[in-house]
Amino acid sequence: MMNILPNKYDRVTRLLHAALAIGVVTQLLLSAVMKVPAGRGLGVPDWHRAAFEWHAKVGISVAAICLCHWVWILLPRAKPGYVHLFPWLKRDGREALRREWKARPPSSHASLSHLAPLVGTVHGLGFLAVTGSAMCGLVNYLGYFLGAPIPRWVLHGVGMAHIAFGYLIWAFVIAHVTMAVLHRVVRERPDAWDVPSR
Repeated sequence: MMNILPNKYDRVTRLLHAALAIGVVTQLLLSAVMKVPAGRGLGVPDWHRAAFEWHAKVGISVAAICLCHWVWILLPRAKPGYVHLFPWLKRDGREALRREWKARPPSSHASLSHLAPLVGTVHGLGFLAVTGSAMCGLVNYLGYFLGAPIPRWVLHGVGMAHIAFGYLIWAFVIAHVTMAVLHRVVRERPDAWDVPSR
């Protein structure tokens, strides 16, 4: 049975994290099967096109969740707040990161007694990638679906950045799942990292 500290993350942070995770995974799955049409109203109206349109619409929700998440983590009452996601912004956070990096593999009880800065950094970098992708997607939506007067070269650059952020998010999700599995192994079998002596 997992032993999670009840006060480690506040309820709003947990809800926003869950909503963002569901939105991001949905977006990744849609992006894997969608086909971007050459322009508004162009292309074959098939399920690939429908996946693209759903991707665009779900992206609005993800952008809104991102914005709410940013507002929340910057509030003093948020637990653990932005400092956990970006420990490298402060000197003591950078020092804690160095200490944790040198102490690899982690103690099986480390995450139970405190908020590990390495975990926070991974989440923070993923959050930045999701935010960047959501903002690029929002600009694309304004230009593509709503016909906002955005120059084509800007839309092209933003579209390329959106794709790049997508690859970063795929890497983040894979790393996140891998770290969660390793974390579970370390907690259930603390001796899993021990190298047998000859």
